[in-house]
Amino acid sequence: MASASLQRPALSRRVGLPIHAVSDLLADLESRGFVQVTGAHGGMPGRSRLSYALRADAALAMGFDIGGTKIASALCDMRGKLLAEHTEPTSRNGADELVSQLAAIADRLCSQSGQPRFRVRNTVIGVPAAIDQSGRASLAGNLPGIEDVDLLPPLAQALGGSVVLDNDVNLALVAEAMGHPPDTMQNTAFVALGTGIGGALMVHGQLLRGAHGGAGEMGYLPLWQSAGNGWTTLEDQVGEAGIRRRYVAAGGSSRMSVQDIFAAARAGEQAALDIIEETAGFVAQGVVSILSLLDVELLVFGGSIGAREELIERVRHHVSRAWPRPVTMRRSETGGRAGLLGGVELARRHMLSGLFGPA
Repeated sequence: MASASLQRPALSRRVGLPIHAVSDLLADLESRGFVQVTGAHGGMPGRSRLSYALRADAALAMGFDIGGTKIASALCDMRGKLLAEHTEPTSRNGADELVSQLAAIADRLCSQSGQPRFRVRNTVIGVPAAIDQSGRASLAGNLPGIEDVDLLPPLAQALGGSVVLDNDVNLALVAEAMGHPPDTMQNTAFVALGTGIGGALMVHGQLLRGAHGGAGEMGYLPLWQSAGNGWTTLEDQVGEAGIRRRYVAAGGSSRMSVQDIFAAARAGEQAALDIIEETAGFVAQGVVSILSLLDVELLVFGGSIGAREELIERVRHHVSRAWPRPVTMRRSETGGRAGLLGGVELARRHMLSGLFGPA
């Protein structure tokens, strides 16, 4: 029910079912508390004159975006309206304490929105890690103590309802697709570049996860160092630490942050300009690897470094010289909230599918 309220004849036309079938469905939904009568048209008697509306807060979904330093969280209703949000520092004392922290945040979100906890049907938790089909995390260097731990049972007990763990960049890609016609993002890659580098892939409209949940983890892409030092990885070169290390090696100050380096490049400092150019070249190698394997039509860049237009422009330049077909590249439209928004939306979709069946 996208509209505020509808009558049975209008619902029958919209869903393509006979009015008696719509009546049975409405009776069932009303008995379960998901719809309510909002009045009668013109005050006229008769069931066909009654207007029905979705009780959007009868079931709720929750999302968490867990980073190495902070946890962002939100609660939404069936329509996707955000009812409460909260952010706090991440506990780094292992899995048990992290589970307890999430349970406390869930209580806070429900209290803040005035909603009872039992209405939360589905929760999706994004983490900076690869998540396999059993829900176990790997490649989780930013969250000590959660690798190879069966987190789902304690999380389900602490949070209630259905709980799903997912990669945070996968959720960012879900958020990026929200509000866009499905046929415009059928084959898309999301490149997240900040402290480290992560990626997510969508092929034919479906997230590509891989055998162990690590599809798109382009930070592990090997690069050959021409100086004769053997192999390095893409993350070693284009993560924050790698950019600062190369800047110092080029004669820059060790006190400069990556943000300072970009500011110095805008001011025309040659060492900073050279490092940004070199960084774009490394990123372009990763992008061309994605293009050659998956032939995506859109690349979205996010993260504190990846969303910088001056970097994206240089990546475009390098890719255009190496890739024979045009490809669209743009910065993320959802910014730093991408993982959170994607988590809430995916939890909402799981909730609606469980309550009413696949869309």
